[in-house]
Amino acid sequence: MAKVSISEAARLARKSRTTLHRLIKTGELSVSTGDRNAKMIDISELSRFFPDLRLSSSEHYNEQVVEQCVTGVITGAEQDNERLKQEVEHLKTLVSSQQSHIESLKQAMLLIEHKQQSEQVKAEPVAPTKQRSRWALWRK
Repeated sequence: MAKVSISEAARLARKSRTTLHRLIKTGELSVSTGDRNAKMIDISELSRFFPDLRLSSSEHYNEQVVEQCVTGVITGAEQDNERLKQEVEHLKTLVSSQQSHIESLKQAMLLIEHKQQSEQVKAEPVAPTKQRSRWALWRK
């Protein structure tokens, strides 16, 4: 049979949610878990405990159940959408970090090339110059 949330069950039974939670805690009223671990109460269980339950027509409750199912599907789609947005952001972050890594590698390559060029310049033979002693200027 159809299941309703605790808030809807309280409205149908004309009792407070606190009363229903107390009955659930003592074990007098059984519940099951629905989507996203929400506590749901079967209407037959509710009518067993509260015989004066307001049931206008079965179509009304079928519409509510269908509406809850559609809401659950929309919520599921929204969750998928949010998860995909997070994944896109994560991938953008990865691409950005890889681009910065590539830039740092380019800089390292430029430094290595510059170092090799400066070593080649140093390795070229330099014509020896005649060295004079410090005191050569005083001898003249």
